Amino acid sequence: MPIPINEITPENKSAKERVYDVLKKWIIEGQLIPSEKIVDSEIASYFGVSRTPVREAIQMLEQQKLVVSYPGKSTIVTDINKDDINQWYIPMITLQKLAVGMTAERVTELEIERLIKLNDVFRNKVTSNAEAIELLYADKDFHDAILETSGNTYIMDFCETLWIHILRLEYAFFKDTNTLDESVVHHQDIIRALTIRDSLSAEIAMEKNWTVTAITVQNIIDNQKI
Repeated sequence: MPIPINEITPENKSAKERVYDVLKKWIIEGQLIPSEKIVDSEIASYFGVSRTPVREAIQMLEQQKLVVSYPGKSTIVTDINKDDINQWYIPMITLQKLAVGMTAERVTELEIERLIKLNDVFRNKVTSNAEAIELLYADKDFHDAILETSGNTYIMDFCETLWIHILRLEYAFFKDTNTLDESVVHHQDIIRALTIRDSLSAEIAMEKNWTVTAITVQNIIDNQKI
């Protein structure tokens, strides 16, 4: 398997976590493409670790449905499922609406300021035509801040699993197209609703944000099929 460029990983994480984080990043960003074989000996050599943490990381990736292992044969990167994107977006919309409603009840001025700054970062990346992965992670940072403020760790965990597949899908189809301008405005609507603690308006704005994104992705996929 071709090993991507050198990756800097946090030293405070375990070997398993470091391998998992990097392999996940490579899969999301398409450096490891669908159907590509994962060779644990090569990965172990790259990270300077034994095969044990590599195999544990691969098990975690398999649980996330990013790879599939065939005992005694090989482990390969899974395909991107373009035929049913609603399997990720519908539950994400539901969870994000729930989280922003909870956030409206407990958000502080400092947290509002944080959201404004995060959206400013996102807007600057959109207007400067930053790399697609930078845009997507900046968007994720904004939504993650809302999830954190909601205080519900279960919602955060479920959303994190969905994010993995959504990021992979969106990167594959947004990397050559900057279509995130509307999201800046949607974020502003969310912030405005949170500032006055209007949970209903915040939920409506959040649903619109995610629905527009899902429709955009679906349209891009449909156009590529023509």
